[in-house]
Amino acid sequence: MVTEAAAAGQFTDDSGSSVPKIQIVTVEEALKLRDRAVRLPLRRENFKKAAREEDTKAQGSLGL
Repeated sequence: MVTEAAAAGQFTDDSGSSVPKIQIVTVEEALKLRDRAVRLPLRRENFKKAAREEDTKAQGSLGL
């Protein structure tokens, strides 16, 4: 099973770092290593923020 997973190859992201496409982790390893149990590609993308819209139909005061 490990040999077949290794034969699946590597995933290479835009920055050139690579991680295995298929990773086999036991429950014991996952609990012991937590976030480090599975190697994930680093995401360095910065997403653009949407422009803030002003609500022209906002509810006004109650005037009590």
